[in-house]
Amino acid sequence: MATLNTDELLAIRDEEVLQPDRRLIDFKYFNTRPWIVENIKRALRLGLHECRGRSILDIGTGFGYFPYICEFMEHDAAALDIPDHRLYDRVIDALKINRTQHTVNPFEPLPIPQQPYDYVTAYQLAFNQPGKETVWGSSEWAFFIEDVLNNQLSSGGRIHLELNWSFRIGAWYDADTKRLFDRYDARRAGNEIDIYKR
Repeated sequence: MATLNTDELLAIRDEEVLQPDRRLIDFKYFNTRPWIVENIKRALRLGLHECRGRSILDIGTGFGYFPYICEFMEHDAAALDIPDHRLYDRVIDALKINRTQHTVNPFEPLPIPQQPYDYVTAYQLAFNQPGKETVWGSSEWAFFIEDVLNNQLSSGGRIHLELNWSFRIGAWYDADTKRLFDRYDARRAGNEIDIYKR
């Protein structure tokens, strides 16, 4: 927490909250302490405290707290998120996060990195929205996983996903998608999925 420029973050919050098009839900992320704690827990669950110098891509990074923690733990973190989101843009700049602007769409590859990553993470995935017409099935997931395995990850690398959940459908993913994850020997626990590149 001591490394955060909280005055700058609060100034951004105070300026942005006056904008008529701002969704107030975004402002919960300015309550920094619980989000920093949550992202430290995420890094610990990945074992990032037991190593140094890993390369990490965080998809849908939002405010960028997870790559910020990764950098604090002496890793090389990059982020990916939607373009033209003024609030994210300002906070990411304030945190000095290396971010590429990109929207994840079905059957479209991610930008090719200069070097492969050891970890590709995505927390509270929003490009797959259960209960809406944008929900991904096994075909969309298969394309995404193959793209990450073949074009993003180094040998022995790891995909770690945390899916958003909808009470409307009552499940994290359908039976076909579950079978797809099983074909990759995915480790599944609730809404979390880990796939390793062999």
